[in-house]
Amino acid sequence: MALPVRKIDGKLLKWARRIREDLHRHPELGYQERRTASVVADSLREAALDNVRTEVAETGVIGLLRGARPGGTVALRADMDALPIREQTGLGYASVNEGVMHACGHDGHVAILLATARVLAQMRDQIAGSVKFIFQPAEEGGAGGKRMVEAGCLKDPDVDAIFALHARSGIKPGQIQLSLTSNAGVNGFEMTVRGKGGHGARPHECVDPVAIGAQIITAAQTIVSREMRPDRPVVLSFCGFQAGTKNNIIPDSAKLLGTIRALDMADLRRVRRALGRLAGNVARSMRGEVAIHDDELYPPVKNDARMLELVREVGGDLLGKRNVLGSPEQRMGGEDFAFYLADQGGAPGVIFGLGIESRENLHTARFDFGSAALEPGILMMANLALRALDRVTNAK
Repeated sequence: MALPVRKIDGKLLKWARRIREDLHRHPELGYQERRTASVVADSLREAALDNVRTEVAETGVIGLLRGARPGGTVALRADMDALPIREQTGLGYASVNEGVMHACGHDGHVAILLATARVLAQMRDQIAGSVKFIFQPAEEGGAGGKRMVEAGCLKDPDVDAIFALHARSGIKPGQIQLSLTSNAGVNGFEMTVRGKGGHGARPHECVDPVAIGAQIITAAQTIVSREMRPDRPVVLSFCGFQAGTKNNIIPDSAKLLGTIRALDMADLRRVRRALGRLAGNVARSMRGEVAIHDDELYPPVKNDARMLELVREVGGDLLGKRNVLGSPEQRMGGEDFAFYLADQGGAPGVIFGLGIESRENLHTARFDFGSAALEPGILMMANLALRALDRVTNAK
């Protein structure tokens, strides 16, 4: 077994900080991460990995490190995409891409994994097996993880275990958070309500899609409260209502945007069916029509129980047992790491929360991953790869 990594060299930490700030300054949306992918690929080649593949699932990158001795294969994953948010941090390295920012910590995820690749590359003579570094596009709603798996990222060599981390505001740097079901299943939707436009002074000649949309939103609140069991976490949120151009024109159509979240796929599908039934009935009763378009569905993230204990062991050893936290509540955020995992036909694995210095919530204009979480993140990922390789290699 390779010796554990206890400390990260100061020069490497400074390098990781520069990389993180550079990526933060130049954020890119899903499937547009070409500059980011170039930085990733160049860094992996500089680390002398055995193989670097680019343009996987459009903009994804995969690096492979082969140890000095044969063994299993462990994968480590980071997501690269940013969000369509106008940054308001005022930082010296704030986004230069108007209306786009790293508001979910993916800049930190990439920097941590690139530094982890350098740490492990310097130890290849101690490693039995291979480590695969997966940098995926479009986690934020584009199902980049699904496309990476379809492109064969878990094959050649076959992956025996996979790990990822995610920035977690609310816990401190040097802490991690674990749960068996770490993220909810997600179904995003876009609802188009069609009516008949006209003058606001003559509503009787119109079929008002704004009024129909308002009724749909109000009525839909009864789906969770009256059709779902109260002991099963489910969320139905309308997050956008777009209609009209002037205060005296009733428009022809309105658009409603929203999301459904559940920890069980059956519950997710039940709410989606109920929403379609209710919206259609409300629209017809008011002489209108409705059509619903669904985004890519994300399954719930079901972490592997044995691998979760491995993360707990490594975290306790590196950070102290008191800094390995459980989750006090069910988290309803989505995460396409689910597509890599065994219950979706992938490998046993875990995604865990990583404490950061920011007090701002993720997906907000003032969020910043910061630098304090870099070393704990690198230590966790490097040691998880080594410990998991030892376990899966000995099991073969």
